[in-house]
Amino acid sequence: MPRRLPLIAFALLLAACSSKPAGRDAASDAGSGVTRADDPPAPRPATTPDAGPAPGPDPDGDDDPADTGSGPFPERARFEKVGKAPLALRRVCDLTAFGGALYAAHAVVPLDIDGATISRHDPHAKPPFTVAFDWNRKGEPARRGGGGQGFLRVHAIGGRLYVPDADPPYNGFEITEPGTEGYIFVSDPAGAFAPARMPHHKLPDEPSATRAGAGILPRAYHVLDVIRFRGRLYASAGSVPPKERAWHGPAPGALHVAGEDLSRWIYEVDYPYPWRDGVWRLTYMVRFKGRLYAGLQDFDGSDPTDLVVFEPPYGSATITRADVKPARVTDRGGNRTLRWYADDGKLYWIAIGREGARLRVTEDGNTWRVITFPKNAGVPTDVTRFRGVLVALTERGLYRLDRDPPVEVAKAPSPDGRTPFEQYDLFCAAPLGVLENELYAGSQRDGSLWRVVEGP
Repeated sequence: MPRRLPLIAFALLLAACSSKPAGRDAASDAGSGVTRADDPPAPRPATTPDAGPAPGPDPDGDDDPADTGSGPFPERARFEKVGKAPLALRRVCDLTAFGGALYAAHAVVPLDIDGATISRHDPHAKPPFTVAFDWNRKGEPARRGGGGQGFLRVHAIGGRLYVPDADPPYNGFEITEPGTEGYIFVSDPAGAFAPARMPHHKLPDEPSATRAGAGILPRAYHVLDVIRFRGRLYASAGSVPPKERAWHGPAPGALHVAGEDLSRWIYEVDYPYPWRDGVWRLTYMVRFKGRLYAGLQDFDGSDPTDLVVFEPPYGSATITRADVKPARVTDRGGNRTLRWYADDGKLYWIAIGREGARLRVTEDGNTWRVITFPKNAGVPTDVTRFRGVLVALTERGLYRLDRDPPVEVAKAPSPDGRTPFEQYDLFCAAPLGVLENELYAGSQRDGSLWRVVEGP
């Protein structure tokens, strides 16, 4: 049976899936970063983010424009298992088409259990599945997390791939300063990632215009997403405020902005402010009608804010605290964002609240409407456009959203009563992706890739 999220279960899930908080209450799980006396990391020169010229309007969405397929939409279809990549972990958290292949972000239990890989699927290659990046750091000391604890997003931005390290090994390697730091892995223009440097699986070197590498976010605990907005690259995180001490006092959600060479992503703006004791994280982001929307996680569950909107004046290339607008758009507030999808002047939002997971839609960013699925559809996990039709993946099937109520197109397989797409994590949900006119979905149970095939 698909799992539900009543109030008590939601509270337990919130606690279980929000491990390793960045703040005073997390001291027992924090510790200091690990360095080796025989191989100390060399500091990297800092770069100053430059706002540059005033940008034009951004297209809605979060990735470069992608092909969503063409031709007749299948009225009836089924899910067919394609296979899984070497080092594919339990959960597939994101799918992104790039350079003729489908890249998948993998995790075991995000922010809790070691395991972080990126796989690549090219249906024309032999073998079709390969490992694009491995951050498991096999063989390294595992105390306090020897490997990355989940890749949650892989984004195609400006002709390259960006992957945030949701929970880095040892809370970071203290390359920039003591305490904590986060990382973003950047591919080269062909989609290749730089491997961990040996021995001891060290962080790759910094990227350049043509070289893959890793950028550093000083003072970041967890890095959850990356987006381009007003001509600049931003990362969402939970971080240590300026001049504050890591693992003590306030830990707000923050946006970090990339320097020109991508080696440093500097703390720029935050929520809440003034800072308060507690732990917040800005999570997944999307552009919509000139604004930047970000999900929010309040570790204590006492903040009624559902999401944070950043709305700098038109033409401004920077975000200031005056542009930060927390928003409560649901009756009970405090929802946790799983997905955004912008399409045809509308913004779709999947979030988990105390009443369960809901898909909502807005046309103005202020007024939201719940999309109700048929009974037994299960929790919605992703939305995309495929062959001209907007579709949603749920725990129990694929539904087209151009009908009211949504109509089932394909039923999810459930030979043991459970489906590959069941939802039970606050950070990772079964994703959809389109490659070469085919629609794919990622499993939450064994890291496998599924394809939607026309026919009964």
